[in-house]
This record gives sequence, structure tokens and C-alpha cells, in this order.
Amino acid sequence: MSKKTFLLQTCCAPCALPILEYLKDKDFYITLYYFNPNIYDEKEFWKRFYEVCTIADIYHCSTILHDYNHKEWLDFLKKNLNSDLEKYVENGERCKGCLYMRLKYSFVYAKDNDFDMFSSTFLTNLYKDTDFVRKTIVNLTKNSNVKFLDLDIDKKEFYKKGIELCKKHNIYRQKFCGCEFSINQNEK
Repeated sequence: MSKKTFLLQTCCAPCALPILEYLKDKDFYITLYYFNPNIYDEKEFWKRFYEVCTIADIYHCSTILHDYNHKEWLDFLKKNLNSDLEKYVENGERCKGCLYMRLKYSFVYAKDNDFDMFSSTFLTNLYKDTDFVRKTIVNLTKNSNVKFLDLDIDKKEFYKKGIELCKKHNIYRQKFCGCEFSINQNEK
């Protein structure tokens, strides 16, 4: 039996590390898909991508970089939300819109490129609505040839493991989710 191809929508290296460690003995060809137009600013975007490439080398994965287009992300949210973006609380409707956009684009890439399986680092994040993420992926993958690899894990344990692995591999751990709104709310 041949190895399955697995696309992991990857927000950052710290969230991907415990997943890669967990899957390292599984029979998968893993590709880290870096689609993060939410990240502010472009320097931060590239800093995080560099770290994703570093862990891809460690775990023998490939990486796919989706172009950085922060304006497209802002336009998507403005079109799909009713209030000014800065008025939404962290992990509220603005974040759900952001997660949805990134999951959908990533899933479409997986489908269009004949990946066997798809999942997201969002499922291991302590600060994101993982029920929303899981339901979104289930809805995206149903009626497609791409299967959802549900990472039904203990988020707290994976978070701790991510911190350990970042220290071990000297990986940058950011202090905010990514967008300018999360920077502002993190500073409050």
C-alpha cells in the first residue's frame, strides 16, 4: 500500500510541531500549506514562514507557500461581516471568518491537487474555536475525495508539547495570533 498524501493547513510552526511529532511514525507524505494572509505585517509573515520551513526540514515534509495578500483577507472579512473589524472581540465572529477563509482556500488546494487527506493546525490551538474548525472541515470535505484527518487530541497537552519542541529546535514563538487586531487586543 502506498503512502497517503496529507495536506496540513499550517498557521505557524509552534502549532504544527506537536502534530508533526504525533504523525512522524505514520505512513504519510505530509505537506505543510502556509496560507496566512491575516498576518500583520509582511515581515512577521515571512518570519513565521521561515520557521515553518525549518520544521519541515526537521520532519522531512514539503511546504507550499500561498502568496501573501493581506488586502484580500481584509476585503473578505469586510464583505462578510457587518461591523468595523476592530470592533470584534478576539475569537469572535471576525476570527471565525478568518478561520473559514483560510480553511476553505487550503481545502480547495488539497482537492485540486489530489491530496488524500486534509486537516489544520487550528485543531490544536487553545485559543481558537476548535468545534467551529472541526465542523467547517467536515462540511468542506464531505462529498469530496479528500478525507478529513481529525486530530482529536488533548489541546492542552499538544500546547505544552509545542512549547517543549520550540525550545528543543529553537523555533520562534509569536505572542499574537497574527492580525493587527490580535496585536491590539493582546496589548490590552
